[in-house]
Amino acid sequence: MAPARQQALQDAVRELMPLAADIFDQAKAASRDVEGVTRPAWSTQDHAAAEILLHAAQQHGLTTRMDAIGNTYAILLGRDKNTPGILSGSHLDSVARGGNFDGLAGAVAAVIALAAIGRLGEVPPCNLTAMGTRCEESVWFGIAYVGARLAVGNMERAEFDALIRLDSGRSIAGHVSDLGLAVDEIWCAGAPEIRPANTKAFLELHIEQGPLLIEQDAPLGIATAIRGNLRYGDAVCHGAYQHSAATPRRLRRDTVLAVTELLQRLEALWHEIEDGDDPSAVFTVGKLFTDAANHALTKVPGECHFSINFGSTEQSSQDRFAAAIGTMTDEIGRRRQVQFVLGESVGSLPTPLDPGLRTSLLASAKNLDIPAIEFATVGHDASIFARAGIPAAVLLVRNDDGSHNPHEKMDLADFERGVQVLAAAILDLAEK
Repeated sequence: MAPARQQALQDAVRELMPLAADIFDQAKAASRDVEGVTRPAWSTQDHAAAEILLHAAQQHGLTTRMDAIGNTYAILLGRDKNTPGILSGSHLDSVARGGNFDGLAGAVAAVIALAAIGRLGEVPPCNLTAMGTRCEESVWFGIAYVGARLAVGNMERAEFDALIRLDSGRSIAGHVSDLGLAVDEIWCAGAPEIRPANTKAFLELHIEQGPLLIEQDAPLGIATAIRGNLRYGDAVCHGAYQHSAATPRRLRRDTVLAVTELLQRLEALWHEIEDGDDPSAVFTVGKLFTDAANHALTKVPGECHFSINFGSTEQSSQDRFAAAIGTMTDEIGRRRQVQFVLGESVGSLPTPLDPGLRTSLLASAKNLDIPAIEFATVGHDASIFARAGIPAAVLLVRNDDGSHNPHEKMDLADFERGVQVLAAAILDLAEK
């Protein structure tokens, strides 16, 4: 991009930052909770965020619409509407009492980027679209990426109809219909809303949800891949409640010591994998507890509940970890006279992100003299588009205090840098 044109695009993004701040403030006011914000999927709160975003886009020359499931689209029309376009965006929902930027930052960034490109006074070669997806967070219906999956045609009607919102106990169709959306039209169009034939690339800006950019003192990150995961959410170990002073070690069926041995050995395996050829590997035990109705200081614990969550960008690492869990639970169970019942495993496959798009984002950051580093990231809507055959990439913005909590601290100066890189990359991709 010519230096003068690049500067004009940077200036346009900077001029639109008050609009971005206003969108964030309005969405926060519409979804404020005791702490942070709560925007449940298909609620008045996330619908308000959708309408706020569309109104802002309309005010700045973008053509807007909402599909049958409530995903939002703000379009900068191109010269050739039959040429595959560029798509950018993220989700509108949040976790309960979460932060205001998780998801919303990417949806706002896409609108600002397109409005800035529009200010250059040029008509892009193809349509450029900013998208706000619904129900990316798994906390509402037990699965993630529902809006994105519906948009790319990756959800059958039977699966959709079976979804119940966990906090209300009502069907997903009921919640969607409450908002006046024509839920029955989702499967009537024939072809999916978004597909490789009409979408050249999907770029998602998202706040970083971990501490790497803070640690490395870099404002932006470019994701190499999206981790898959292997999860046992409600595992339990059964043994026997026994008198602590009367039962010698050889006769004990102690579930706490059995589970802690398992977890220590799995942690050691994690270290081995991470220190080997897979630095993306992560291992978490989010739940570990005994039964409060039965446990006591003087009892050998006869039951222990726990969870296992292993993530990696390498399927071979996930397969290795899964095999180890089976081997270890069998061996520890026999030796300690306990039984592990792990339940059904759930998870997702690792998703590599498009090398060409990553290169484009890195080049845009370098041209703008904005530091950016590469590393693996967590699950985002981009994974759904990538699995649908659409090249996808994720641009991460520095954010202190993590995510999924009310204390997110994305600096608007970092956000501006991210939008500048995003806008430049979108324009570059459109013209290739």
